[in-house]
Amino acid sequence: MEVPDGTNVLEAALSNDVPLEHFCYHRYLPVAGNCRTCMVEIEGPKGAMLTIGCNTKVAEGMVIHTDTPKAKAAQKNALEMLLLDHPLDCPICDKAGECKLQNQYMEYGLYDFRRGVPRYFKGGKDEDIGEHVILDQERCVLCTRCIRFVDELPKTSELGIVNRGHESKITIFPGARLDNAYSGNVTDICPVGALTLKEFRFKQRVWFLKKTESVCPGCARGCNITVEHNRGRVYRFMPRESAELNKTWICDEGRFSFNYYQENRVEEVRVGSSPKTLKEGMEQLAGILSGLDKEEVAAIASPWASLEDNFILKKLFEKKFNVKNLVAPLWAKKGDTDHLLKLAEKYPNEQGLNLLGIPTDSKDFWDKMEKGAFKAVIVMSQNPFGQDEGRARKTYGKVKTLVVLSAHKTKTVEQASLVFPARPFTEKSGTFVNATSRLQRFRQAIEPENPDIVESSLGLCRLAKVLMVEGFEFEDTPSIFNAMAKEVEVLKGLTFHSIPPTGKVLDLNPIAPEPFQGVKAQPNVLGKAKA
Repeated sequence: MEVPDGTNVLEAALSNDVPLEHFCYHRYLPVAGNCRTCMVEIEGPKGAMLTIGCNTKVAEGMVIHTDTPKAKAAQKNALEMLLLDHPLDCPICDKAGECKLQNQYMEYGLYDFRRGVPRYFKGGKDEDIGEHVILDQERCVLCTRCIRFVDELPKTSELGIVNRGHESKITIFPGARLDNAYSGNVTDICPVGALTLKEFRFKQRVWFLKKTESVCPGCARGCNITVEHNRGRVYRFMPRESAELNKTWICDEGRFSFNYYQENRVEEVRVGSSPKTLKEGMEQLAGILSGLDKEEVAAIASPWASLEDNFILKKLFEKKFNVKNLVAPLWAKKGDTDHLLKLAEKYPNEQGLNLLGIPTDSKDFWDKMEKGAFKAVIVMSQNPFGQDEGRARKTYGKVKTLVVLSAHKTKTVEQASLVFPARPFTEKSGTFVNATSRLQRFRQAIEPENPDIVESSLGLCRLAKVLMVEGFEFEDTPSIFNAMAKEVEVLKGLTFHSIPPTGKVLDLNPIAPEPFQGVKAQPNVLGKAKA
């Protein structure tokens, strides 16, 4: 086998589909080598010798044995030591179903239990150590993944090992709390049930969860995630590996935002104070717009909306109204930022607006709106004034017909003449372009029960048909993206389904730096084997 220079034995094996047990190793953390489960035999001048694969670099001509009787016995014995004092509470442990200790035992263990004295339990059950994290010390196997994470990434170092020998245990430092902005990641990398999330604890068995590839819309970074759901409800967002973007991490702000997309929802079409069907609402809106001059109609696109939503809105204004009356104000620009993943821009698709040529400078637009130049304004996935009710009431008061397409009830929705429920990103497919110009695809996880709740892009297509505007015969998001890719130069040659799972960087100037600025790259991450 041929691998890049500097690759460790474990990565060389895994990248060539050679199974090799491992436990404390994590490819995006420094090597600790303390579990000893990845033992291999390497031939040398004095014969084959046992060593750990995670901290041994591959060399030219090296001969490595992973499944000899001696290597397998060493692997099995190391696993047996890890399980020696581990409590057998799998039926009530939240990690059951995705526990590395369970999986390793079933794949590499299956030994006869040999301990002749009672187990030693460390105690420390159900300890509240942070805003989101619970610690069960008796389950900890001292892999130190969590310690390495808080030392290397957020650099907050809240965790450490106390005591010695079999009494060693993980704990927080006196007076400290595990409350850094990335604390939830320690529960992902904990290979057992020692560290669990309060927000997920005892909520759902992991084998019931369906996993859908998606992108976090919490900021312009666009971290890769999976939406994990069951029976129409989202139970958690989990990081999805992307070596070029978020590796296997996400911030707590994005991780715990999943309930936001299920609460405070717009559930039905409303005209004035009366509920309507989607068909009735579109027909009434089309009747209003048909009686107006094209200069009297305006629209507000959105950096929270998908590329497809904004494309269809722009296309409608190009064909039916005046595209110069289309803007996308960036009112929520400020927010927390750091050197890891978080960006101040708290929306996922500003670069998508730049790609489509939709202006974000809206001063002239608001001046016209406040002077009553627009008789009808369509607002998509926006709350342009935030919680500034006074300005919202003053500005919207100049608009006779305010049309809002929104997933959530906002101050703008309260002011609207016509309201159309929209789907959040968990309930539709689409694309975003992140701050470093990476085009990323997200897929629909949940189908809403109400058939009148449709994607904003498809709702606008229905409106275009009622207005007798041609060119909007789209049935789903992939077909919209494919049509858009034929018109937008930097997207040419792409189709929705050809976008790589971790995205594709476009020829578009980035608006933010790459992630993990100032964080030393881990030497054990060198990509897949060449052959």
